[in-house]
Amino acid sequence: MNAQRNTDDSAPDLATRALKRRRRQDSATLLPVLGAFLLLSPFIRIFSSADTILGLPAAFVYIFGSWLGLIILARQLARAILRDDPS
Repeated sequence: MNAQRNTDDSAPDLATRALKRRRRQDSATLLPVLGAFLLLSPFIRIFSSADTILGLPAAFVYIFGSWLGLIILARQLARAILRDDPS
């Protein structure tokens, strides 16, 4: 009876892991779209004023901050996908 119970418990776990892996892959697919959206001209124009952040133009900080954020997100997603990879 215990052996049968263990096989029933593993099926939802396998399905849950597959769903999480698929969601992470979908997120990785949408990451370039997010990057393009963040770097579109209307968003950069918001920061086109003469304001500075730590002596740097606000647009410069926004562009490179967005770029750094996308790199960090891509790294985290890649590690999570590789960790979940069954092969």
